[in-house]
Amino acid sequence: MAGRDDWMAVAGGDLDDVRERILTGYKDGKPFTPYVPTVALPRPLRSVLDFGCGLGRNFPYLTTVAAHVAGFDLPPMIEQCRIAGGPAVDLLSADWEDVRRRRFDMIFASLVLQHIEPAPVRAFLQDFAAMAPAVYLLTRTDTDFGENLLDVIDEVGLFRAGECVEVDHDPVTHQLRVLGTAPFEDARASGSGRHFETMLRVGS
Repeated sequence: MAGRDDWMAVAGGDLDDVRERILTGYKDGKPFTPYVPTVALPRPLRSVLDFGCGLGRNFPYLTTVAAHVAGFDLPPMIEQCRIAGGPAVDLLSADWEDVRRRRFDMIFASLVLQHIEPAPVRAFLQDFAAMAPAVYLLTRTDTDFGENLLDVIDEVGLFRAGECVEVDHDPVTHQLRVLGTAPFEDARASGSGRHFETMLRVGS
């Protein structure tokens, strides 16, 4: 099982099990803290949407860089997020039809698009382009469904990607460790199992 059904099942479990699924190694001592982006974000940021916010892991960071923060996820995950607590944000919602009508300065998509089925991920990317001028993306190159997510972004044709930064988890700092940089086309061709950050700007 993968995709929406998988995450719906995960979200119904114990909070520590959910944290472990979001951050592999949490039960072995990894702190459930946000990764701070290594790429420059647009400034100033008035409003940000944390797409696939999970239990609000990114909220402690996002609330320091944006005046208004919203979080979207599946209904049971949003309920778990409310239980988990953490920094207060302006909106927690599982109603995509409502959220997609709102406008933001940036959408923050951290380690989430790789888990979404092919048709929905394309629909979300289409919506993103109408909702915000910029998308921060941290993703594994290969999705759970055998696609290259960077190829999907190129196929959609709505974004200009900045330089890609290859990263992994630093076991000492528990932050993103920079492995190198590459143009978007080179990152696309780099193979599976790699993780990249980039800023997507609306426009071809």
